[in-house]
Amino acid sequence: MTGVLLDKAPIAVDPIGAAGAWMLTPIVSAIALGYAVLQSTMHRSEIVHPELMVVAVCVLACSGLVLSVAAHPSFARLSAAAAACIVGGSVLAAVLSELAIWGHNRLVQDDWGQIGVGLIVLGLLWLRPPREALALGVVGAIVVGVMAASQRGTLHITNTPYVYAVVAAMPVLLLTAVTVTSGAVIVRTSSDWLLSARSSLAGLEPELRMLERDSLHRAQLAELRHATLPLLASIAERGEITPSDIEAAARVSAQLRERAVGELRVTWLDDLLAATGMPPHAARDLDRLAAHVPERERAAVTACLIELVRIRAIDPSSASIAVVRAPSADDSERSRFEVQARLAADWRSVRRTARPFVSVLRSLSGDAAISRNDTTMKMRFGFVPA
Repeated sequence: MTGVLLDKAPIAVDPIGAAGAWMLTPIVSAIALGYAVLQSTMHRSEIVHPELMVVAVCVLACSGLVLSVAAHPSFARLSAAAAACIVGGSVLAAVLSELAIWGHNRLVQDDWGQIGVGLIVLGLLWLRPPREALALGVVGAIVVGVMAASQRGTLHITNTPYVYAVVAAMPVLLLTAVTVTSGAVIVRTSSDWLLSARSSLAGLEPELRMLERDSLHRAQLAELRHATLPLLASIAERGEITPSDIEAAARVSAQLRERAVGELRVTWLDDLLAATGMPPHAARDLDRLAAHVPERERAAVTACLIELVRIRAIDPSSASIAVVRAPSADDSERSRFEVQARLAADWRSVRRTARPFVSVLRSLSGDAAISRNDTTMKMRFGFVPA
């Protein structure tokens, strides 16, 4: 169980929470940069190579900026290699800051490099699995610890290199521990909630099926009364069955059968078309892939389209939906869900409204996007048929 908690990124199990908490990353990045500038200014008398200190602060700022952009709901994804480069940039900034004051550093606890590394690792909280954050934090702590230990003999307080290493590495390790613990708690809480929700739905499934059967039965009885009773009444009134009555009975039977079959074939895609006011023929799903779209992706795209229609951002009468196979080099079973609709409002407002939903889809599928082509909105996401 612990391995599962450490191997899942919080954004993968709670994409809505990640979209709501994305400001954590730019905040901690700004704190890291502000602390670096403040400490460099307060201890400028210790700086031997000002140009290295400037470069160090700029490298830290770039790391924080890239991390903040990656955390924004418009992107909401960060690969393992990119995370390693970002943390590596903060470690490089820490090394450059130490070289800038080499031989004139008085106290290890006054250095800003270790705080910068730790805060950048904290910025990975929602974006990467806790295990990766732990590995990156430990590597960063080792580097800043070695740099501090290497300055023995020049520091104001005389002690063993081990003490210098511990003092320098401790902030990184503490912030890494906060990141790992918080990430594991988020993953566990979200996973427990999803498991509880699915268990509840599974428990309600028999009752829901019974309600569905009752609803279908009532609809059939209403149709039967509407189509059959007049025919029976006319037969009773005449006292005989004519060839036209036989033909009418056949037509009623065919209508009832067609309606029953149609009720059984109704899918969530049909419900989506009905809820948004899109034409019944707007969906194209030749391979019947819509039934295999994962539940969370269904919920996100349905909520997005209903909201866009509600605020009159798109014209539902012009919309079209396509669910097609989209094999790729690494996953031949992958499919694509694509929506196109004519814009009925300013593109900025459309994109702003859809951004949280697209962010959720992107965190779930990895390749969701929304774009504009002249006056047409296009939204798509990939999925592996469930």
